[in-house]
Amino acid sequence: MKKAISVTLLALWLISGFTVQAVLSAEQTGQTKDEEATEIEWQQALKAQVALAKVKVNLLKALAELRLEKNSEAALQSLEDAKTNLRQAYGTADTVTRRRIADLEEQIKSTETALRTKSNKAYSELTELADKSESTLNAAIAETQTKTIALKKETSTRIALVQARAAALKAKIALEIEQSPEKAGQALEEAQGYLAKAKLSASKRTAEGIAQLELDAKAAKQAVTKDMNVAKDKTNTLVVHTEEQLQAYGKQVTESEEAVLLKKRYAELEARAALLKAQLAASADATRKQAQSYLDEAKAWYARAQSQAKETARLELQKMQKRIDDTKVVLKEGGKQASKKLSDLLKWAAERVEVKGEE
Repeated sequence: MKKAISVTLLALWLISGFTVQAVLSAEQTGQTKDEEATEIEWQQALKAQVALAKVKVNLLKALAELRLEKNSEAALQSLEDAKTNLRQAYGTADTVTRRRIADLEEQIKSTETALRTKSNKAYSELTELADKSESTLNAAIAETQTKTIALKKETSTRIALVQARAAALKAKIALEIEQSPEKAGQALEEAQGYLAKAKLSASKRTAEGIAQLELDAKAAKQAVTKDMNVAKDKTNTLVVHTEEQLQAYGKQVTESEEAVLLKKRYAELEARAALLKAQLAASADATRKQAQSYLDEAKAWYARAQSQAKETARLELQKMQKRIDDTKVVLKEGGKQASKKLSDLLKWAAERVEVKGEE
């Protein structure tokens, strides 16, 4: 019991007794900025992706309004919505995606002119514009994935450093409380393994700091079999320096509520885009099978959105997937009922977004 209490007291002392340097070195400050910048860039890329998904929906909606409803005024309004969302995307996009957005804005102006003058080219220009918006969205998705990989690497490094710190603390307890050089040596060996793992996923700047921690761990392990007092000092140095390395990361990288919401919004927008494609495909007998596959795509996207949603929204999304299944059955039979079912699906999808304030 006394031993357990002593270990607890030591752990409390370790937590309260560590003092991080008042001013971190220039290298650590630079590292903090690097990690924060990576997280911000990832969030920005995700926002651009969602905004471009809205543009994709706007343009598909304009296509449906022009082709199925013969309503050029409604199509023009959808183009206005697309321009608004393009401006939103531009604000958080990377340089390459911004150039693509600028090209889309110019092409929208040309399509607007064709719609206003009732030109025969209006539909073909709008179709080309919708295709171009999809390729721009795909480029933005690739950029988000690149940022996600960078963020995952940082998280892996952080976790390995936390494990290394825990192993170093275990070594300190083995030396201070248990008086066991053998256990301390094993714990320090574990620390070395975690540090090597941390370095594999670290940025160049962070890897340099971890290399110094590896030297600290090696020195402490060598001292364990020679001089207990030196081993204690070296182990304490390792613990303190590992703590400082972790502090240099700033706040922990976690998936914020905003990021979860953005992912859910994106999935719902892709589902809505697939429903619009299904509606366009279902208007012609030759592409009715294609409409079925678009409905399957929409259902898959709603399932993905469901995984990011809270309980109430999750139930609504389940109902939507059931509606899609019902619509697929009607679509196989053909007729006007299928067209009405698809229109109802799109209306529900649009109203749900507006009610929830997600656009």
